Amino acid sequence: MSQRPVTIDDIFELFRESERQRKEQQREFEQSLQEYRKTSEQEMAELKKIVAQTNKQVGGITSRWGEFVENLVRPAAVRMFREKGIEVHFTALRVEAQDEKGSIEIDVLAENTNEVVAIEVKSHLEVRDVKRFLITLDRFKQALLKYQSYKLYGAIAGIKDDERADEYATQEGLFLIKPSGDTVAIVNDRNFVAKTW
Repeated sequence: MSQRPVTIDDIFELFRESERQRKEQQREFEQSLQEYRKTSEQEMAELKKIVAQTNKQVGGITSRWGEFVENLVRPAAVRMFREKGIEVHFTALRVEAQDEKGSIEIDVLAENTNEVVAIEVKSHLEVRDVKRFLITLDRFKQALLKYQSYKLYGAIAGIKDDERADEYATQEGLFLIKPSGDTVAIVNDRNFVAKTW
């Protein structure tokens, strides 16, 4: 039996067959890639949903801690500030007001007839919180016109504090309020001089 010689047509046929196989493999690869992308997009959407739910739950916990601290600070405010020579006789939670720049919110307000203390409450106090609160204090009398002739003091309270935040708040003349036993206390040292706005 003799073998038939290979012709140019045979070579072209082999080439066409190999090209068909290559195209089929390319189609299969692209189809697999699309399925993978679809799966990845679905997984990514699911992951984003889980992250959003987690953030909402964490935000709720943080908010509740803030409320817990506010409810510790408010009843102690009268005692704490009287010890510092500010005869507080009225306190309020979450006081909101507007000025030309927008709204401000004071977590706890303590006052008498000519002095007022604005207290910022955080579950975890950081330097950026102190900076934001100082801006609020600068806007306080434009937003709350009733207090324009009052001496305004600032105080900042937190369960957990960044040491740099404590130092910065003290340097800026803010009272520091921290947990102490089953209540809270002002913890600035004896040489501290509170700033008035």
